[in-house]
Amino acid sequence: MPQFQYEVKKGPEETASGVIEAENQRAAVARLRDMGYFPIRVEEYTGEAPRDRVLQSLQRIRLKDRNIFFRQLANLSESGMVITRALRTLTEQTQNPKLARIIGQLRDDVQKGNSLADAMEKHPTLFPAMYCSMIRAGETGGMLEEVLWRIVAFGEQEEELRGKAVSAMVYPAFLSIVGTAAVFILISFVFPKFVAIFEEFDAQLPLATRIVMAICDFMGKWWWAVLLGVIALVASLVSYVRTDAGRRQFDTLVLRIPVVRDVVNKYEMAKFARTLGTLLDNGVPVLTALRITAETMSNRIVREEVSTIHAGVMEGDSMSESMRGAPHFPPMVVSMFAVGEESGRIGSVAKRVADAYDTEVDRAVKALTALFEPLLIVVMGVVVGFLVIAMLLPMLTLSSAIGV
Repeated sequence: MPQFQYEVKKGPEETASGVIEAENQRAAVARLRDMGYFPIRVEEYTGEAPRDRVLQSLQRIRLKDRNIFFRQLANLSESGMVITRALRTLTEQTQNPKLARIIGQLRDDVQKGNSLADAMEKHPTLFPAMYCSMIRAGETGGMLEEVLWRIVAFGEQEEELRGKAVSAMVYPAFLSIVGTAAVFILISFVFPKFVAIFEEFDAQLPLATRIVMAICDFMGKWWWAVLLGVIALVASLVSYVRTDAGRRQFDTLVLRIPVVRDVVNKYEMAKFARTLGTLLDNGVPVLTALRITAETMSNRIVREEVSTIHAGVMEGDSMSESMRGAPHFPPMVVSMFAVGEESGRIGSVAKRVADAYDTEVDRAVKALTALFEPLLIVVMGVVVGFLVIAMLLPMLTLSSAIGV
């Protein structure tokens, strides 16, 4: 269907612009008037300018933006506002341009007769399959408002859990960057000046000093090549990790590092239990819930184990029996799901497991940070100390020789 770019008046002084789909220009004008706007300019839309496409590619929709959208949509729905009007209101007041454009597309799709779930499925990067399935179940059962509030609760818990992990690693990352930059500056720009002084005296220098001098001589000439090489290496590693084989190898390595493995495994268990419990409580069938849950797992190895559990349930096994063959599912999780299956309350039991592991993740992240920060400080101190001592030793020797 053709698209038309429009500019309309929303009030005595306020104007708005956007893109709308219609059969022709007259139909576009009629739709805008039905929406309560006064059209100023409506012309056929031939596509975005290259500059607009670049700007849109740089825009990003954060997890917080999505959570705010669902909270506002739940509030408007609770107040009795129809979904199309609620989406139009959110389009006008959303500050993120990319998100506002997507909400406008949702509104247009719903106005054409599509369900909200079908409209959201067209934007899988923003609305995961889990959210679409929950909203479809809510629309079918006539409890969309309740489902929206459950999505809000789920999203905010996910944001809080992720925020704790990120905030705990900010300080160690800052120390790593500052320490590495300090060593790079010392070797590339500061110590080479001392090297020139030592060479003038032609004295016998300690081994540590000669090693540092060789490094300084190399870095003084080729620091730009080393910097470019490090950037190229990091970019290559990032590109490789983004491939299926690279991501699987990276996830396997993460689950083998003793302390990190504990944090990652608990985080995945919390995400698994909360996602599965939320889906089951909203009427999503078990097999569909397991399939969607597998897609939400961040670690590929754990994702494959959830897919194996899904296959086992399809063959007639219980969920707890299928979990027993998964190496990264702790016995406590298996036992809790077995109790949930016996009592017929898998959804509520899964949420209790998620709450327990949320606490465990918080403790594990704090323990990892408490271990990593002093270790990093010690390592950086040893490196910088070695460099400084290597430069000071010959200066003491030379000063004593001059005094004699």
